[in-house]
Amino acid sequence: MNTLTSLFAVATMALMAGGHVQAASPGQALFERHCSACHNFDGRGGIGLPLTSETLTTVTDEYLARTIRNGRVARIMPAFDRLDDGEVAAIVRYLRELTGPAKVVLPRDMPNGDARRGAALYAQHCAQCHGRDGQGAALGTGVTLSRERPFPVNPPAITNPGFLASASDRLLVYTILHGRPGTIMPGFAARGLGSQEAADLVAQLRRLGTRQGHKRVQGVAGSLSHVVESDYDLQTTIDNVKRTLLGHNFRSFPDRKLQQGLTDKGSGDPRQAALRFCNFNRLYDLLRMEPRLGVVLPCRITVVEDDDGQVRLYAPNLRTVAGWFNNGELQESFNALDDALLEILEEATL
Repeated sequence: MNTLTSLFAVATMALMAGGHVQAASPGQALFERHCSACHNFDGRGGIGLPLTSETLTTVTDEYLARTIRNGRVARIMPAFDRLDDGEVAAIVRYLRELTGPAKVVLPRDMPNGDARRGAALYAQHCAQCHGRDGQGAALGTGVTLSRERPFPVNPPAITNPGFLASASDRLLVYTILHGRPGTIMPGFAARGLGSQEAADLVAQLRRLGTRQGHKRVQGVAGSLSHVVESDYDLQTTIDNVKRTLLGHNFRSFPDRKLQQGLTDKGSGDPRQAALRFCNFNRLYDLLRMEPRLGVVLPCRITVVEDDDGQVRLYAPNLRTVAGWFNNGELQESFNALDDALLEILEEATL
């Protein structure tokens, strides 16, 4: 989040409060910095889940804090393990300011669960929405409408290691019996299930969770782009890139000026060209791992001629981009794609 966006958000809230500018609380500042890009400034959601009063008042502060800490392995929600306990607590307090206090009343005692009984109950009541393995009927949980899918907000992956590490058995039992207001998750107490059946389901979720092979990855520090100088003129460099892309099995799309769509038609700088390309087999593999990659997936090299005549090529550092996602499989694929991109830059400028 940039400074201008932050100032605009603060000014807007000040106007709504009667024109008096109030400094953002520590929790609000942390939320805007770390969370708003996916969950939006007011928590209404986007790439990430909506953080509404209906949904958050049915979970505990402990669950919220652990979710921030653990993230969702193999999903876009990262693990914010670099925040200290005070910072995590401040974000939770700010969320409560937005949504109100928790209303959940966890059971004091619960019976021992039996995963074998829970397996039959899961197949009957849960698999249709959460998938046979608990990883969800569809990948992702945000509210993006970029593709057709059966739910306005996809049911979460309830056997994700990050989720199971964040939700206590008692919270899971409560959720099963009472549901999640504002979502399609019903309360199964109204459908005849009791504490024993809920405990059996929790035992099955824990068993399914041990079978998940997802790897957590830490965010990869590094520059956002690769920059390479070319000894050729602008047009020769562009031709070299196109030829090299073809040799690496990428399909090139029509050239466009870098500022196309941002300025008046025909007024873009002719010394700034954006070369767009794609390998559809690789693209489909990446989208299979994370359908929301469409909002960040870069497939282009920008070629710019400076005022002094020096031509430079700019390409995304895909290793850094992959670090934004909590997905080890995706990281490995992006690393391989980044290697190919570096080879293309080198060959085009030799």
